[in-house]
Amino acid sequence: MGSVSVVLVRPLAAAIGSAGLDAFWGATDLTPQMLADGDARISPAQFCVAWAEALRLTGNRALPLAIAGATPPGAFGIVEYVCRSAPTLGEALRQWVRYLNLLDDAVTVGLVVEGDRALLRVERESEAPAPASHELCWALVARHARELATRPFRVIAVELAHRAPADVAPFRAWFDAPVVFDAATTQLVLPASALDAALVSADPALLAILTRAADELAKQTPADPLLTAQVKRALGEALRSDDAGVDAIAKRLGLTGRSLQRRLEDEGTTFKQVREDVRRELAQRYLDDGLAIAEISFLLGFSEPSAFFRAFKRWTGQTPLEARAARA
Repeated sequence: MGSVSVVLVRPLAAAIGSAGLDAFWGATDLTPQMLADGDARISPAQFCVAWAEALRLTGNRALPLAIAGATPPGAFGIVEYVCRSAPTLGEALRQWVRYLNLLDDAVTVGLVVEGDRALLRVERESEAPAPASHELCWALVARHARELATRPFRVIAVELAHRAPADVAPFRAWFDAPVVFDAATTQLVLPASALDAALVSADPALLAILTRAADELAKQTPADPLLTAQVKRALGEALRSDDAGVDAIAKRLGLTGRSLQRRLEDEGTTFKQVREDVRRELAQRYLDDGLAIAEISFLLGFSEPSAFFRAFKRWTGQTPLEARAARA
C-alpha cells in the first residue's frame, strides 16, 4: 500500500493557514508535532484526505498552482537537492523518478522518450489517489525547469486522468500549454530536446554526495507501522530524560495519552511493548559502542542498574555483562 512523507503535507498546512488548521488536523488524524518530524510518514488514505480537506478549506480549486508558486527552494529535502544538483534537466527528472519513493512510495512515476516527446508519466497510481497532488507535481516540474534550465523551456501538454475542475483556465495559463482532463494517463509531455538542457544549479561534487546519502535512505525500509515508528523516534529522544511515559510521549506527538494508546492498538501493539522494543534495541547498540553498564541504564531511563540487568536478562536470556563478553 505504501506511505507518504509528511514533507508533502507541510505545503498544504501552510496554504490553509491558522484559521482552518483545527479542522484539517481533525480530519486527517495528524498534528503539528507529527508534521515537524521530517522522518514521519502517513498512509496514502491520510494524504488523500489531507488534499481533499485543503481544497475544501481554502475553496481554491487551483490550490496546487498556488502552492507551486509559493513553495520555497529546498522544501522537498534531499530529493529536491539531488535534482537541483544534476547536470541536465533529463538527469534531474531521472533522479526524481529514482528517489520518489523517499517522498511517496504509493505512486510510481517513469520517464519515457517517444520520438521527439518525453513523457513524465504516472505508471502506478496510489490505492487512495490524491489527484491534485499530480497537478502540483507537474506544476513544480514546469516551474523549476523554467527557472533552472539554461535555455527556454516549454511544456507540450499536460494530461490528467481525473475530472476537470469548473474552471480550467488557470491551469492552461500556468502551463502555457493544452491541459487535458479525463485523459487515459496522467503525464506531463515535454520536448525530448529539453532533456539535454543544462541546469544553472548543476553541482557534480554535491550530486555525488547527495546520491550516496539518498541511496542509504532508500535502503532503510521502515519495518514498523506509521505511528509506531514515530513513537519509537520520540522514545529514543525521551528515555534519557526520564520523561518517557505514555502521556509525555503523546504530548510530543500532539495527542492525548488515550488517543495514542488507541491508535497503537489499531496498529497491533501497545505503548509498553514499543518502549520495551526501543530499550532493547538501544541496549544492544550501546553495548556494541562500549558504554558502561551504569551509563546504559541511565540512558534507557531505568531507575538503577539492577533494574536494567533484570530487563536485559528478560529480553535476551543473558545479563549485559554476559552479552558483552559473548560479543568480545
